[in-house]
Amino acid sequence: MESMLRSAVRRALAAVVLAAPLAVCANPFAKGDPSEGSKLHAKSCASCHDSMYNDRNGLQLYSADHRKMTSASFLRQRVEACASRFNVGWFDEEVDHVSRWLNDEFYRFR
Repeated sequence: MESMLRSAVRRALAAVVLAAPLAVCANPFAKGDPSEGSKLHAKSCASCHDSMYNDRNGLQLYSADHRKMTSASFLRQRVEACASRFNVGWFDEEVDHVSRWLNDEFYRFR
């Protein structure tokens, strides 16, 4: 019985050790749905961002040359601030969706 318990404990520890690198690389916006985020961005963000550039390509806002985001938490705060400022009426999960899409497409914070 004692050896079975030790064996079970070893297996459990091995599973934790093997899963640890996955946790480190996990997407900080795992709850977000990037497909929904893309739709929300197109509906509520794109026109404003497009107006910032002569060529009407607001996605360049996220390019390395114009990028101001330095962390996942700053990205989420910025998305939340814009949504609040322009009164788009998003819930937390919608902020997560847009943050996830932006992170997956442009930033890749882990």
